[in-house]
Amino acid sequence: MSLFLPFSNRAKQWEPHALALRKLARVQACGLLDPWQLATKVGLRVLDGREAMDLLTEEDRRHLRYEANHEWSGGVYPKPLPDGSFLCILNPNHSRRRCKITLMEEIVHTYLKHVPSKVMLEGDGLQFRDYDGDQEKEAYGIGAAALLPWAAFYSSINSGQSIEAMAELYEVTVQLIEYRIKITGAYKFFRSRQR
Repeated sequence: MSLFLPFSNRAKQWEPHALALRKLARVQACGLLDPWQLATKVGLRVLDGREAMDLLTEEDRRHLRYEANHEWSGGVYPKPLPDGSFLCILNPNHSRRRCKITLMEEIVHTYLKHVPSKVMLEGDGLQFRDYDGDQEKEAYGIGAAALLPWAAFYSSINSGQSIEAMAELYEVTVQLIEYRIKITGAYKFFRSRQR
């Protein structure tokens, strides 16, 4: 039996990984995937962002909550805990729906054993984090596919559901629905079904 895959080549590559993650989570084809339950199955321990903030200095908390609030959505501490799991922290200022895709990204990074980004130092003491764009696109794409599996998502598009209705159905953000429509190559198909 062949797998029903998205239209675009990039999304076709991601779908089998997404389905493997859904299988690991024991979620039915049309069922909603709960990343918080899946996280433990790939060795992540999710710490509530508010709890994590309590561990920081007041200055660091203020920086992350205000000045840098839009610069981070979540991350995994690169050193394992004594039990071998890794600590994942999500931005407490983001909605649960936004945190779903952030957590899925971190799950995918862990599942695929991506190399974590590192803090780099410049000669003048400036710090920055390295960035692997391909790795980030892959993690986001597979995470989106796991939350919005193609067979069910295609059916929602084909039935003429609006972006907002699909966001409610899958309990994700409108932005994630828009991304998945475009990345799968289904934009023209979606527009034709909206008429």
